[in-house]
Amino acid sequence: MQTIFAFFYSIFGFLFRILYNFIDNYGLALLIFTLFFRLIIMPTNIKQQKSSATQVRMQPKIKRIRDKYQDYPPQERNQKIQEETNELYQREGYSAMAGSCLPLLFQLPILWGLYGVVREPLKYVLQIPASLVNTLTSVASTTLGLSGRSAAYVEPALIANIDKLIYKIPETAALYPQEIQKIREFDFTVFGIDLGAVPDFNVIRNFGSASTQAKILLLIPLLSFATSMLTSVLSQVRQKKNNPNMENQQMMGCMMFMMPLMSLWFTFQFPAGMGMYWILSNVFAFFQTLILGHIYAPRKTIARLMVDETIYRRSYENTKKTTHNDD
Repeated sequence: MQTIFAFFYSIFGFLFRILYNFIDNYGLALLIFTLFFRLIIMPTNIKQQKSSATQVRMQPKIKRIRDKYQDYPPQERNQKIQEETNELYQREGYSAMAGSCLPLLFQLPILWGLYGVVREPLKYVLQIPASLVNTLTSVASTTLGLSGRSAAYVEPALIANIDKLIYKIPETAALYPQEIQKIREFDFTVFGIDLGAVPDFNVIRNFGSASTQAKILLLIPLLSFATSMLTSVLSQVRQKKNNPNMENQQMMGCMMFMMPLMSLWFTFQFPAGMGMYWILSNVFAFFQTLILGHIYAPRKTIARLMVDETIYRRSYENTKKTTHNDD
């Protein structure tokens, strides 16, 4: 599993490094990085919109299937309904996976890859030699009290305290003047928020005595939750509007809260850079939902499908008549 993660870290580190070297601004690079991957997964979102239209179109057919077997014994009724519903799905080209989980599954590798980039920027963004990073980490373990801490805490601390650390190792510092200068110039903050720091939930309970930086960091989880909730509510409202007879309304309501709560928990566990990606991704998803919801509105999509089917049917009938006349 570690090898798989390392593979994603290397790939995303390479892509992010190209952006960062070209722009020379970590925050802007993260913004473009997020937009780039939202565009990559857009086909899955379009497929999801079309799948929703197909689901609306199938509701009367599914109802007829249920009515057809309503007087059957429960076990036989459920079996018959399941069989005919699956046949209907196949004919209509409908996939429940495409309609729900597919976009989320596509995002998981992106989150894995980005985690490595945010957790170890010295390695994956600046390409600082491992020997220098190891030496700085060793000094930081005693100087900064980072012994036993994960890389998610260590590398951002190395960046923030580089001058204090190289003062302890003048011989090693003399061997890497260019690398140390790159670390000095590396700005890991956006709007004053240290993207390498991890938001602390305990700050809420000790808000009065918490540092300004710790309070600012709380904006990341809160904005992540708010933007995720906004997107979920929009999706739920659109689904109810387009398909008021949709089944599993309660389950959809639970899903509406589950993703924002996951986002809130997630952003308290990892560096703020991950939360920033999540916020930007949610904002893009919100406007993407508005735009795709207009372009691929179920009624418009169903109308287009009906036109295509009519054209296909008439073409098939004309071909059949031509063949018959030739005979």
